[in-house]
Amino acid sequence: MRQRPAKQPLNREQIVRGAVRLLDEGGVRNLRMRQLAESLGSAPMSLYWHVPTKDDLLELAVDAVFPDPPARSAAGDWRADIKAGATGLFEVLLQHSWMIELMGSHPPVGPRALAHTSAIIAILEDADFTPPQLDSALSAIYYYTVGAALSEAAWQRTTRQSAESEENWALRLGPYLDSALDNHPSSLADYVKRSADSSTGRRFHDGLECMVAGMEGMRPPAP
Repeated sequence: MRQRPAKQPLNREQIVRGAVRLLDEGGVRNLRMRQLAESLGSAPMSLYWHVPTKDDLLELAVDAVFPDPPARSAAGDWRADIKAGATGLFEVLLQHSWMIELMGSHPPVGPRALAHTSAIIAILEDADFTPPQLDSALSAIYYYTVGAALSEAAWQRTTRQSAESEENWALRLGPYLDSALDNHPSSLADYVKRSADSSTGRRFHDGLECMVAGMEGMRPPAP
């Protein structure tokens, strides 16, 4: 009789990959240690040999999918480098929207997250931002990126639940907006309509351009 091959023991990387898969399928509420163990063909207690608590596992999952640090452009254009770093993070947050919820309660301090932040700091330092300016710029980058991803993820979730495209959902919302905006300046109605007609990538890119332009104004004048 053939012997069944020995089952390979679990390792932390396998557990984290399994957790990311469950999180992608159903969000934070979908991640239960017993369900994760079953999906890995293991006993729940065996997971705790590698990951002490569920909170630890969530922190590891966030770091596992954190984007690579932005590569520096050949021309040394700090604006392009900052936009590349923010865009990479924005795309990952939309792909793994559960990260947005977790980053509010689990500050990303894993190796990949720290490498990303370190790269952004280096870009700002090379662009001659002073320490106080750098602190403000760094907050603006991450706050804007995470906030934009939160807004866009909510919009996408709404359209997905209604089984409509983003454009059709916005079109169906039109009559309500027309009546709701009656008591507001026409500029608000114009903004809402432009936003509804725009794409996720376009909205993020335009806001990012505005933010980077503001950061440019913070820098000390050239000698």
